[in-house]
Amino acid sequence: MRMIDDDLFTPKAVLWDLDGTLVDSDPLWVTAERHCAERCGVPWSDDLSLKMTAAPLPVCAAVLQDAGVSLDAATIIDGLVADVTAMYGDDVPWTPGAWDMLTELRSRGIPSVLVTGSPRSLAEHVVDAAPHASFVGIVSGDDDIAHKPDPAPYLRGAWLAGASPRECLVFEDSVSGITAALAAGAHAVGVDACARVPLSHDAGYPVIASLRELRRCDDTPAV
Repeated sequence: MRMIDDDLFTPKAVLWDLDGTLVDSDPLWVTAERHCAERCGVPWSDDLSLKMTAAPLPVCAAVLQDAGVSLDAATIIDGLVADVTAMYGDDVPWTPGAWDMLTELRSRGIPSVLVTGSPRSLAEHVVDAAPHASFVGIVSGDDDIAHKPDPAPYLRGAWLAGASPRECLVFEDSVSGITAALAAGAHAVGVDACARVPLSHDAGYPVIASLRELRRCDDTPAV
């Protein structure tokens, strides 16, 4: 797959999902969720993990409570965020090709917006670590709007970029995120490299193994 060809579609802005798409942070969230469950004596399982895949934090808290975690939702969420923040440390585990793609977009004058269900504190950490001036805005799980798969986050992301959704390209690693992007009217590309659940390649939207697959229009590798 080539980097956006002028004969096909040149985006006015790129809207990025965070966990599993831009940053390989899903393993950190799984570890935090597992620790929360086990600290409260709740057995961990793949089924429990699957129920929290690409889910906003309030949903994760509800899933853990239903499984037997005897903490209120705010305490669960604060604990998950604290654990993931501690595991991040000073490093951001970029997914393959992400850093170079951000640099490529910046060089072309195409702004990026981070659209995530994660809290703003983590989103800001990633934006601060990204190539300078890559991002022009953040839509976070702390914002008072509906969460993915509702289109609201991507509608706001497009607005922050000064573009219509039809002018935006979205990178996502989950079905709920792609559903949100398409419902908003944006162009969506699935990125499978670090997805917690592999994406179907027969779902009617393009899916790439990683951002390294994308190419510049001049046929030279983007990374």
